[in-house]
Amino acid sequence: MDHQDDFYQQIHDMDKQRSRAARKEKWEKREKSFWKAFLFTENGKPKSGLILYTFCLSFVFLLLYLAIFSLVLEYLGKPLEAVPAFWGNLLQSLAAGALGLACAWLAHRLLPDKRLIFGSYLWLALFALAAVITLLIMLRGTGASGGMLVFFGWFVGLPLAMGLAGSYALYRRDYAPAPAQEDAPWKKYTQRR
Repeated sequence: MDHQDDFYQQIHDMDKQRSRAARKEKWEKREKSFWKAFLFTENGKPKSGLILYTFCLSFVFLLLYLAIFSLVLEYLGKPLEAVPAFWGNLLQSLAAGALGLACAWLAHRLLPDKRLIFGSYLWLALFALAAVITLLIMLRGTGASGGMLVFFGWFVGLPLAMGLAGSYALYRRDYAPAPAQEDAPWKKYTQRR
């Protein structure tokens, strides 16, 4: 009996070692991929702070746009019922885009790094692209793809395009890369040659 228990214990230990090795290999592959930017260094700092910050800020803007659209639909829905659908959708979409852009401008003024807002809008564009591709795959063959694309164009594409254009203009106007740090002038006198 003892030999049989030892045999099973050895098999169990070997399985654990294999699973540890598989996990280690899996994490090594992840480190070499795009997601490497989201991992942390040995000191606990993000490898790419800009990517991580813009990714998190994009979710704030996503929630902000959902709130803006609920307000726009609530306050502009009734007055625009008499207007043709094209003009009603256009006005609602432009209003939501303008409110989102105003919030982006305010955040751009408050945040010290002038790349954050434009980077957040780039993430939103990636999310929108992923959503469109997923919906097109799911709706393939149902005939609803055209309606979904029209809806998506009005209520995601137009506000997102406004936000991308506006945040890019703000980025181009205000962003100046940090100058390369030179040694202090007094250091050249203290260094040995």
